[in-house]
Amino acid sequence: MEVELERMGIFFPASLEIQEELLKAGFKVPYDKETGRKTPIPVVVSSRGERRLRMNRLLKATDFESDGKFALVPGERAIIEIEPTERGFLILKPKPLEYHLEEMGFVSVPPRIWGTWASFSIPFSFYGELADFLSEFKGAETNGFYLASKGSGKRIEVYAYKGRNRKDLGIPVFGYALGLQGLTLADEYLREKAEENGVPEERLRYLKLGLRKRRETKAGLKIGVVWEDGKPSEITLKLSTTEPRIKIQGLYSELMGKSRGELTRTDEWYIVVHTEDFANALSKVMSAFG
Repeated sequence: MEVELERMGIFFPASLEIQEELLKAGFKVPYDKETGRKTPIPVVVSSRGERRLRMNRLLKATDFESDGKFALVPGERAIIEIEPTERGFLILKPKPLEYHLEEMGFVSVPPRIWGTWASFSIPFSFYGELADFLSEFKGAETNGFYLASKGSGKRIEVYAYKGRNRKDLGIPVFGYALGLQGLTLADEYLREKAEENGVPEERLRYLKLGLRKRRETKAGLKIGVVWEDGKPSEITLKLSTTEPRIKIQGLYSELMGKSRGELTRTDEWYIVVHTEDFANALSKVMSAFG
């Protein structure tokens, strides 16, 4: 099954592993106080609707308009393939067919401390098709699944998690891989930054800028539904990792945060969960609204 995404965002700045890899290669990440040069790790974003952001936050885009202060990125296309296996697993394969790269805006909590670092949003209009597709895998009961919510007022997101101690995670994730390798805009961005930082371009071929789950990585997928003005508007899938904690030597101080997995070279993106968990979590979320 293939589903169009409303938007997606992969927050690679949340990875201390990638930051350390770039620092070891000679990149001044994220900011060199002496020269004033910035080398932010990019966020990979794809949005079906136009996206307006400050020009200085747009790192790379195939197409955009600018008035000098703000950039307007036209609508882009991304999909997610959903493939059940004979062994009871569900493989989710996000594919950013069109995307751009952004610099992280100011946040009060550093992304290395976040739980969630990859987010995918499906228009709610796909719910019926998705529910039918998963109906044969859904368990008779959703015991052991719980609900949590965030937001208030006109926009509320309700998501499901499995097990009382997994509120920060969602349902168990058994494998994942996400990375910057194979993204043309990321390759161009890094070549430009290599020149700025005095890093030999041939060194880029040896970099590992992908992440995959380690055995000890505590990972989960939050499956939720966003309600706006009393109506469901989108289905959300959010990848989170909470353990183990790691620390690296940053450019100016030691940094500590949550591990995002082990470094790898990959241009394949996927997330693996149990099919029944996914189906039950989606059913549980919908039950919250009758």
